[in-house]
Amino acid sequence: MRERAASQHIAVCFDADLGAAAPPQWADDLAQMPFAGSAAMEETVFFHRASRTLILADLIENFETAKFPSRFWAGVMKLTGIADPDGKAPADWRATFKDKTAAHACLKQMLDWQPEKIILAHGRCYETGGTDELRRAFRWLD
Repeated sequence: MRERAASQHIAVCFDADLGAAAPPQWADDLAQMPFAGSAAMEETVFFHRASRTLILADLIENFETAKFPSRFWAGVMKLTGIADPDGKAPADWRATFKDKTAAHACLKQMLDWQPEKIILAHGRCYETGGTDELRRAFRWLD
């Protein structure tokens, strides 16, 4: 992230890098894990234990195409596989996951957390059935 911010001339101050384990400041409340397997994508996922909520950025995108003013862009969302109700990682991101074993291990950890809810950075979130939605959205790994 530092390199990306610098390349865009954005001044950002980072106190620490995210790692495999949550820092002590929030470890009691949140679990975290870098989702491995991609040669290009680097995303840390978070799980809020008390609410059983998984927090994702780009691993699942679930755009509600009816809310797009442009039918063209709604069509693009559907073609790339990131349209509600069948959201998932965009096709270009999925193609970068060459290490399926590592990705499967990360997916297993997320499934073991048994999330009820999933908060997404892009599109409609899942208020219920989070574990089933994970299985559906990651079927591309099989």
